[in-house]
Amino acid sequence: MSTLSIPALGHTLRGTGRDTRQALFVAGGTVVLLVVGVALAVAFSVGPYVITGVSDGAIYALAALGLVLTYKTSGIFNFAIGAQAAASAYVFYSLRVSVGLPWPVAALSSMLLIGLLGSLLLERMAYWLTGAPPAMKVVATIGLLVLLQSLLTGIYGVATIQFGPFLPTKGFHAFGVNVFGSQIIVVAIAIVATAGLYAFFKRSRLGVSMQAVVDSPTLLALEATNPVAVRRYAWAIGSCFISISGMLLAPTLGIDVNLFLLIYIAAFGAAAVGAFSSLPITFAAAMGIGVTMSILSDKLAGQTNLVLAELYTQIPFLVLVGALLLVPRANLVARGSGVVRKLRPATTFAPPVVAAGVVGGIALAIAIPFVVSTAFVNQYTAGLGFAVVFASLGLLLWTSGQISLCTMSFAAIGATTFGHALGAGWPWLLCLLAAAAVAMVAGAIAAIPSFRLSGVYLAVATFGFGLLIQNLIFPTFLMFGRFDSVTVTRPNMFGINATSDRAYYFLALVIAAVCAGMVIGVRRSRLGRLLRGLSDSPLALEAHGTNTRLTRLYVFCISAGIAGVGGVLIAGVTQTAGGTAGGPFGYFNSVILLAVLAFCGSQPLMSPVVAAFVFEVARVYGPFHSPFFARYEGVVFGLAAIAVAVVPGMKLLVLGQRAREREGRSPVASRGRVTLRSHTVGAQGAGS
Repeated sequence: MSTLSIPALGHTLRGTGRDTRQALFVAGGTVVLLVVGVALAVAFSVGPYVITGVSDGAIYALAALGLVLTYKTSGIFNFAIGAQAAASAYVFYSLRVSVGLPWPVAALSSMLLIGLLGSLLLERMAYWLTGAPPAMKVVATIGLLVLLQSLLTGIYGVATIQFGPFLPTKGFHAFGVNVFGSQIIVVAIAIVATAGLYAFFKRSRLGVSMQAVVDSPTLLALEATNPVAVRRYAWAIGSCFISISGMLLAPTLGIDVNLFLLIYIAAFGAAAVGAFSSLPITFAAAMGIGVTMSILSDKLAGQTNLVLAELYTQIPFLVLVGALLLVPRANLVARGSGVVRKLRPATTFAPPVVAAGVVGGIALAIAIPFVVSTAFVNQYTAGLGFAVVFASLGLLLWTSGQISLCTMSFAAIGATTFGHALGAGWPWLLCLLAAAAVAMVAGAIAAIPSFRLSGVYLAVATFGFGLLIQNLIFPTFLMFGRFDSVTVTRPNMFGINATSDRAYYFLALVIAAVCAGMVIGVRRSRLGRLLRGLSDSPLALEAHGTNTRLTRLYVFCISAGIAGVGGVLIAGVTQTAGGTAGGPFGYFNSVILLAVLAFCGSQPLMSPVVAAFVFEVARVYGPFHSPFFARYEGVVFGLAAIAVAVVPGMKLLVLGQRAREREGRSPVASRGRVTLRSHTVGAQGAGS
């Protein structure tokens, strides 16, 4: 859109009647396909499951439409749609059950509070992120996700709230299948929304303006259209769709923010199939995901193998990763990437300051077990393990510009590999090397999407990869197994007994120091220079003959190997490792790690240490040890991550406004404008 001329934009904004006919064709074709599909499903005796799947798919479609709409108009991929939908469901429940309002009033109020009011906040955040690096855009919405998840669980608890149906249930019976009125209403809403949005985008001036605003708001403003108003309308519509989907899903699954976070990956998958652009394809993909999950839930119900029995729940993650690997790269347009400001480089210090800091840090680390309470030593040891994991993520994020949301999966692979090798009788040190090596293999697999994806698309792909590891590989014998536990004992080698808490702390400190040396060595090597070039301009790096695929592969492998070692140190604290979602290796921790590291800076060593202290150690002290902070610590992390992402944009806007004000008050600038205006008028007069 940035290359579109003003007359061409004006012609596009006027639209044609053909687009409306296309929208009607999409709606009519969808209805026909649904009827034919249901008839075939009845013939193959899966009719009830298809009906349920179509209804569920319609809910996913509403959320996916909202996701696509906001991404197309702002370039911001909203990772927090699951938490946003859960917030709408919780508010609806409170107004409907606790207050006793009629469901239409409660639903409208929830949509106004979460959908419209929330959209105003989201639009401001998106505005402040204009021109931000992709990493900061991801950090902002990840921060919002962490904030909402912590806030909702703190207020409503972690238990699932059961919520009865509120839509009319009376339907009809045909071909041996019961079709409920609520299912008809949900599907009808999704079809009308898809067709209406399709026509709205193609036919109306505002709809086409929404497609233009992300690429060239200045060009749009020249067409007498306010870009800010366009963005607000887009976020309002998208947020309302997500809000409605949350309320419609609540009677089926109950209300649980952690469950909603997983369920709404189906919307991610549908949007990926539609290349985060096509509304009809997104709608069809959401329907397909819903139907496939419903049918497989029936066909796999008798399986004794836990992984096979739960395979149907992994369909959204498989679709998400598969779509990002198979959709043509040209179709995955990076929205809002025209002018991107660079990340602020890490502050460099004089060599004497660095040397003093290193010596002081080593002295403090050695003194910790003798200074702190004996009960806190293990907490500091776990902090060392997380510092190693944070250092691996920092190497990937700050040095090479690659975004990963599966870091804890590498840590889990390292911990379980170590445990299995130790159980087989391998020496402790060899087990540690094996843990790093196997984690590096996993890192090489995770690097494959980076060969064709970058920015937010890479973040989404690694997010799906981490969830697949958690749900498909964690329960198998390869990792935690059916008992969800692997023993990780402490070493007694070379005459050194590290089984006590203090001795194991010093062992972890030595290993963490070795990992820190590896990070510094990589940054100062030729590979480090290539990684910084990759972060600045991959095209320029390729123009100089560098194989950027190999560069990406190397950094993912090194980062994964270091994270695997960190996972071993973390598991050694309790001498056991488990794969539960709420444990240290749970998928959500990978998301939180990115948010915490973002507001702790981009220093290669100091930032991971600070992040580990904030994330793991600080909770044993003072106010951070209180039940209140334990309940709402995600709110603090989320707010800090959002602030780090949006404050630079806010500063630029404030400085730009002040510069314009100074220019308006400047006599020199005023004379320059008068002179320029007189020359312009004179030229026009001469030309006439």
